Parts: sequence; structure tokens; C-alpha cells
Amino acid sequence: LAGVWSTGTMAKSMTNMRQVALWMTEYSASNNDTVLPSRFNYGNNPYPGKVRSVIADPPDGDPQGEENSGTWTDILHATYEVAVYPGVDGEFGSDYRYDSPDKALYELLGEDQIKNPFRSAAPNTMVPPMEVATNDPPTPYGRGATGDYNELGLPGFFAANDFFNAGWDLAPGEWFNNGQIRYPDQSMYLVDSFYGETILPEPIAYDAASEPSTQQVDFRYTGEVCLMLYLDGHIGQTSRFETLDDLEAQGVRVRNLTSR
Repeated sequence: LAGVWSTGTMAKSMTNMRQVALWMTEYSASNNDTVLPSRFNYGNNPYPGKVRSVIADPPDGDPQGEENSGTWTDILHATYEVAVYPGVDGEFGSDYRYDSPDKALYELLGEDQIKNPFRSAAPNTMVPPMEVATNDPPTPYGRGATGDYNELGLPGFFAANDFFNAGWDLAPGEWFNNGQIRYPDQSMYLVDSFYGETILPEPIAYDAASEPSTQQVDFRYTGEVCLMLYLDGHIGQTSRFETLDDLEAQGVRVRNLTSR
């Protein structure tokens, strides 16, 4: 039964990823073929727009990040008006119209009351090692969801490849258009993760051989499998790997996506 349940859960997670892929295509079509950034900071823009223009401030915790900066989930959530939670506005100072659901909202309302295609239908199965992150929010707001920010058992993160980081902490980032990506059918955009909403395109984020392991990928489905969404919109299943080199040997591109 567990295997059957996991198969159904994977199917639901793939449905979520397909929805993300559809919105990514629409986003690119509306923004001069720009690839949806993994994270952004519009704080210096004269007109920063609506995405995370208001952020939740839960009474029992701190706001997650700063206004006008966030991740791919916030862009899609706000742009496509995925859901609004007016009942929490008085307590949280936000109805999540322009800010995607977070741990505080899940703990207040429960998973069944939240519409969020930007996460897996399966839960996070692990927590980052304390040697890596001690009491941190999920990436990119911290080093990985630990301590008071622990999201074990909550719907699992989909992490966007931070190759597509368009700027953070007001540092200059880089925007890419789809035509710059050499092999979109091999270029990973999303992967199951237990760290947060972004994942660095660097070996440390994929290294399971170190002690402690710094691998951020969550192999949360039956048979130790994770899902990956590629830039051409297709979804692949990937079995457990030990290093980024191992993954790239399977034909998955994570870094240097504009190079041959």
C-alpha cells in the first residue's frame, strides 16, 4: 500500500510541476522570452511591482525575507493569482495575495486548506544537518530549513536552480532568455529538495559523500527517486546519486547552461 500511495503522490507532484512549467512558458511569453528567475530583488526598482510588495509577519515568528525580494514561487503565485487567504490578514498583516504560502500559513491553516502547486504532494523527509544549518529559514532566506524553521513533514520543497538567480541583497544578478540556454531538454530548473525554494548550481548542494552530507536533494518517492523539471517543460525521475559529477554523467545539466 505504501508503494501505491507513493506512486499516487508522485503523480500529484508531477501535476504540480506541469502547472509550474505551463506558467513558466506564459511568463516567458509575457517577458521577452525571459527565463523565470530562481530569485529576485526588485528593491532598487523605481516601480518594484506587486510581487512581495506585502509580506506576512506572523505573530509567533519573523517575516521571511524582505519586501520586494523573493523567489520564483512568489512571482508565479502573485502573477497568476493562485490563492488568497483573507482570514489571516488581521493576524499576519497579509492575505498572501502577493507572497506564496510558507511554514507559518501551513501551521495555521493546515495543508488541506492551502492551494500551492509550488510544492510536492509528498512531505519533506529530512532536515539539513545541524553542522550545515543550525536555526535557519529555508533557502534562499537562510542556509536551509532547520531549528524553529524546520519543515519536516510539511509539503516538500521544489527548489529552483540558482543558475537563474536574478539578483539578491541588491547585488547584480543576471537575467537569461530561453534562446541562451544551449540544451533546454537537459537543463534542470526544479528538483525535489528539503532545504528550500532554491538550490545552488555548485557541487556542495549535490554532495552526499561528504560528512556530514551537504546534499540538498530529497529522494522522497518510492525507490529513492526525486523529480526534476527541465527547461523544455518535461519532467524526469532521477534515482539517488552521490555527487554533481554523477548527476551530470547521466546527462543532467545544472551549471554552465549557456555553454556547449
